[in-house]
Amino acid sequence: MPTPINISASRAAALLGQSEYQTPVSVWLQIMEARDPGFCARRGYILPVIEYTPAMRWGHAFESAIVELASAEKGTPITDREKFFATSGAGEYSRTPELSLERGHFLTCHIDGLYIGDDPPSLHEGKTTSEFYYHTHFGDPGTDKVPPEYQLQCQHQMICTGAERVILSVLVFPKRVEEWEEMGYIPVKSENGVWRIDNEKFINAIDPIEWARTLAEMGFFHQYEIHAHPELQSKMLTRYREFWEVNVLGAREPEPQSMDDIKCLCPSPVGTVVADEAIERMLYERESIKSEISASGALGKRVEQIKIAALDYMRNAGAVIDDESKDKWLLLSRDGRKLASYYRDKRGYYIFR
Repeated sequence: MPTPINISASRAAALLGQSEYQTPVSVWLQIMEARDPGFCARRGYILPVIEYTPAMRWGHAFESAIVELASAEKGTPITDREKFFATSGAGEYSRTPELSLERGHFLTCHIDGLYIGDDPPSLHEGKTTSEFYYHTHFGDPGTDKVPPEYQLQCQHQMICTGAERVILSVLVFPKRVEEWEEMGYIPVKSENGVWRIDNEKFINAIDPIEWARTLAEMGFFHQYEIHAHPELQSKMLTRYREFWEVNVLGAREPEPQSMDDIKCLCPSPVGTVVADEAIERMLYERESIKSEISASGALGKRVEQIKIAALDYMRNAGAVIDDESKDKWLLLSRDGRKLASYYRDKRGYYIFR
């Protein structure tokens, strides 16, 4: 599937700071490159690597199975994605004109399904997850207690479609999908688009719907109701408009949130930079606490924040390349002492010290 050129529902959590997998920078780079091929090369950026993970593969393989389970649970037919968009006449659904800007729609969404006959309409959203993740991130079935990224994805879909409710159906696997694949169970998509689960021990492949039905009978299928939240949706739209107008239309990169962001925005750091007073204080703070903490926890996160802030400062400060910094970034204090360096070693790893 081509990379979306606008803000899709799967990007909502990243732009609101609630994603474990994406940041505003990674979303921005994807959008800018999709809108203007070659943008990253001209700016000296690199695109983030998006891996097709086992979780994605299993999620795609069980999409239709979850639709069938969800439809049976509610006793209401669900259109599949292709039929819905064929009848609506578009591959992406965007409400207008309130979601438009100067250069066209900036919000889009793809839905997993629409419950037929519901008034107001209810959307179907399907997920797969492991038993451990389910028990640590979801609340009681029937509530709206789902991970923040799913809540935001559903709110985004309701903003775009005008629906007032999303029924989020979750199929839980007793094992992590990586464990299933280690045992030889591999989802495979045929040329005609039909998924099956192959295993070299079996003559016949497993139909995902049969597997899903068995899991449902064992109590591994749950549903949640996400209702439209006008206040949250208003905050989301404010953030979206800011991102679209400033970062996309203005072609200005968002503030980095991670080391991966720094690597994408500046893959070849060179030059000497003199710190300002604020950066000096932050690096002294980092030195004072880093030996007393673990990598996790609040202080560990503070050390990481300081490192990212220092690197972002170095990226924007205007480095001067000299003999000491021809193959790395070098950060000096205002009186000329070395505060930090950042470089890529022979193995390709980025080192900050």
